[in-house]
Amino acid sequence: MAGLGGYARFICDLLREQSARPDAPIRLKAVCEPDLTTHAGIAAELRDAGISVYSRWDDLLVEPLQAVWLPLPTPLHRPFTEQSLAAGKAVICEKPAAGSVQDVDAMIAARDRSGLPAVIGFQDIYEPPTLALKRLLLDGEIGAIRSATIMAHWPRDSRYYGRSAWAGRQKLDDAWVMDSPASNAIAHYLNLALFFLGTDENLSANVVDIEAELYRANPIENYDTCGMRIGTSTGASLVALLTHACRRNSRPEIVLHGERGTVTYVTGQGIEISNDAGTRTLPLIDSNRVSMVERFANLVRGIADERLVSTLEVARTHQVVVNGASEATPVMDILADLVDILPQEDGLLRAIPGIEELFTHCAQAQCLPHESGLAAWTAPAGKLDLRGYDCFRGPAPLPNPSPPTSGS
Repeated sequence: MAGLGGYARFICDLLREQSARPDAPIRLKAVCEPDLTTHAGIAAELRDAGISVYSRWDDLLVEPLQAVWLPLPTPLHRPFTEQSLAAGKAVICEKPAAGSVQDVDAMIAARDRSGLPAVIGFQDIYEPPTLALKRLLLDGEIGAIRSATIMAHWPRDSRYYGRSAWAGRQKLDDAWVMDSPASNAIAHYLNLALFFLGTDENLSANVVDIEAELYRANPIENYDTCGMRIGTSTGASLVALLTHACRRNSRPEIVLHGERGTVTYVTGQGIEISNDAGTRTLPLIDSNRVSMVERFANLVRGIADERLVSTLEVARTHQVVVNGASEATPVMDILADLVDILPQEDGLLRAIPGIEELFTHCAQAQCLPHESGLAAWTAPAGKLDLRGYDCFRGPAPLPNPSPPTSGS
């Protein structure tokens, strides 16, 4: 695996834990970390456990390994994936797949050249309940899906945006990052909602257009709050309402509205299915990361496993939506006097007053924030056709102010 800092440390602990199982699906053999001064303690611990530690990825790739895990910053996903596949290693890469759809397409091409598995760590896709629900939806459990919503309020303060050089950025050096709630912290659930709208068991929705409103309350480059309406080829639309600029934390919730019922997917709780036959609940198993390790190990070995895989094609649909939203409309600043600044233990939380209530209204009304007429700080959505979308050309610029007229 690559890295020992941040989320990579969590993955390292997960893989060591899974390696210690009597029926271990994997064995962690080598780790690469360029900063062995900061991570000297864990590096020594790994070496004592018989795990090789390298400071250069090229040196790790020489090892006789079957696969690599890449919990890396987004700008590194494409180059590390291409290099690893070329070296004969299967790849599991952290989400999002990349910063641009053209990078994802390059990763798909590298996978196809190598003939090896390359998948993305959208962990909820690998859970057995995801497959169970997808099959129920395809079997018409609630009839044809007409609309869907995903709503999440996840507060993130200045520590979150100061944790790395790429946090909240659109671009780092020459690589697209496009870090946002939709592409990072809440990306799992946006991707899951798109997957449930797909008409094939293994694919996400075929997206055809997007309307987007993007806002920032924090002093960052990209947005921390968004409203999106995503159109699909079946006619079903998905409204996504996501924010980090809020006071209250709420579990991400996906609601699917069908001709004959609804499905409500609440993260960490369960899946409620209501139709003309009544209401029932599918439990969610809190083992998605373990399931992901097992499924990937079986994929690499060519062992049959019914559990789903988050393919690069699934991740590409998510990337098209993220890129399309940014190309459709500029990021609008919310005036400082309209934002509450709340001291936290080691930072500041910027919260838009009433954002939770606004999003709840929008979810129920299937509208975007500006369409609600309830928030003066909003602006009309921009729209973009996503059919055949294969190149992110960059974020939409702010419109130039009109030149002053004579006598003004």
